[in-house]
Amino acid sequence: MRIHEKSARIAVVTHERDLHAYAVKAEMERRYPATVHIFESDHFSKAPGLSWSPQEFTEPVFPATDGTAVDLRAIDAIWFRRLGNTRTSANPEVTDPVDRELINVDTNAAALGMLMTDFRGRWVDHPTPFWEAQNKVIQLRAAFELGLRIPETLVSQSPERIRKFCDIHPGAIVKAVRGVMQAPAKTMTVSDELLANEPAMRVCPAIYQELVPGRRHVRVQVFGDRVLAALLESDDLDWRPNLDIAAAEHRLPSGIEDALRALLRRLNLTMGVFDLKLTDDGEYVWLEVNPQGQWLFVEGMTGLPLIETFTDFLYGEATR
Repeated sequence: MRIHEKSARIAVVTHERDLHAYAVKAEMERRYPATVHIFESDHFSKAPGLSWSPQEFTEPVFPATDGTAVDLRAIDAIWFRRLGNTRTSANPEVTDPVDRELINVDTNAAALGMLMTDFRGRWVDHPTPFWEAQNKVIQLRAAFELGLRIPETLVSQSPERIRKFCDIHPGAIVKAVRGVMQAPAKTMTVSDELLANEPAMRVCPAIYQELVPGRRHVRVQVFGDRVLAALLESDDLDWRPNLDIAAAEHRLPSGIEDALRALLRRLNLTMGVFDLKLTDDGEYVWLEVNPQGQWLFVEGMTGLPLIETFTDFLYGEATR
């Protein structure tokens, strides 16, 4: 612990069993004079629960995982990972799906309202730009306007436009605009079966993109001004399901680093996890950014000091 550093109180808003939250809590409290509270939003029904009053009949209380009633006004920084889904992980005694939906919606609304009205510290990151930046349409426009090379892209549910795009870009890929955590959608090649299935194309808009050739995938973690990248080598279009692949630390050109920082500023974010493709010609193609993407596995695969770097970044935000 650095005894001459300023003390800090930090909270993590997340879901149950979030390994990133617990790893950062352990590292933070080991290295800094800091206390980290974890708010598992799936389990706010546990004591002491949520409490708030506009007339301040009570302090704005969030329940930490250790049973502590935490006053939001005493927190210096919040790491906003995500709000959980109480429909699937909490209150098992409630079985009616309508009741479970009500519990989920009202719990998340109360928690978010309390955070937005009574927390006065630093956000990593604020919920509004966080949710906006998760929209791939918004991401793609911002990246394009900043001059990053992105794949030729169509977002559509029009069979005619989709077929025309795929005629121009043989081997095109398709992926979800947002997707859901319960059933993550893989990126895949557009098949002849899909192009022949008009109801499937019409039912929901999807992202159609040119196939960017090559087996070099770049995962980039940006925490404030720090940029740490990893090169992952895989023949798979979507490398995520199989992590038994070659991985190593990778140095990005300074121009690409600057562009990624600029994109975060455009999106009003302080951190983000980027996916890029490095072509055989040495060109970096920007694919997407996840405002709260997973990064612990990258440290395990490459040895990059991501926990240490992120902890430094978060503590710096809390003590600004």
